[in-house]
Amino acid sequence: MTVRWLEAVCGICLTVSVSCQAGNNLDAVIQPRIVIVIDDVGNNLAQGRAALALPGPVTYAVLPYSAHGRLLAIAAHELGKDVMLHVPMANDQNLKLGPGGLTPDLSETRFKEILNDDLDAVPYAAGLNNHMGSLLTRQRVPMKWVMEVAKSRNLFFLDSRTTRGSVAWSVARKEGIPALSRDIFLDHVQTEAFLSQQFIQAVKIARKHGSAIVIGHPYPITTTFLEKAIPALDEAGVQLVSAPALIMQKQQAELLTKINKKSYEVARPPSAKCTSSQAYGCNE
Repeated sequence: MTVRWLEAVCGICLTVSVSCQAGNNLDAVIQPRIVIVIDDVGNNLAQGRAALALPGPVTYAVLPYSAHGRLLAIAAHELGKDVMLHVPMANDQNLKLGPGGLTPDLSETRFKEILNDDLDAVPYAAGLNNHMGSLLTRQRVPMKWVMEVAKSRNLFFLDSRTTRGSVAWSVARKEGIPALSRDIFLDHVQTEAFLSQQFIQAVKIARKHGSAIVIGHPYPITTTFLEKAIPALDEAGVQLVSAPALIMQKQQAELLTKINKKSYEVARPPSAKCTSSQAYGCNE
């Protein structure tokens, strides 16, 4: 990892021998968080094993019925890593989906049957995200079926956002499904310079918004890059968390906000004037 790269991530000046001072301007309670999801796990055993060896709570999205998907899902679980189903969905380019693909021409019954079978094919899947899906994720009805299956199995959904027109995240929220949305694709250009650029952008998003979701793939260049980049997150004052952990943290934050809001409303002094919008705290 170059000094220039570390300078950019940490946001402070460094010399070759100086490390970043983690969290100087950060409150530990609101430490920025990054989720790293490795998609397309299962087709290549060596690349999959190298990805599983990455440090920290990286999350792995496994293709159903892939040659090594079940083996790698079990191995990830045994390492304490979180696993997702990477479910193939219809795309605008008519690219082949492979086994377990979801398309808009399927009946509701068949659609849900395929999705449930896909989930059964990936042991320990705690959630799911879309593989491709630029066509299907724009359609509310199929996305509603996805969320109904997710709800029945107590799963979360990550919208990979392969199209700007995706409604998957909004449908998930409407259906009461814990949901995340991808912020950064890490490695669609496979050069170290591009990976560095994308990773630095993810850190900036996390610092600005509290969290960032990064999706990469088990390419050798990505694995090599992340072996160095992940330890640098701690130095930059950014916490690496799994996708389920971020969802849990967000749910806890939402609950705390509701509790605090309710406590404030109960404790606030009576209003001097009553209005039709006030249900209580009003002198009648």
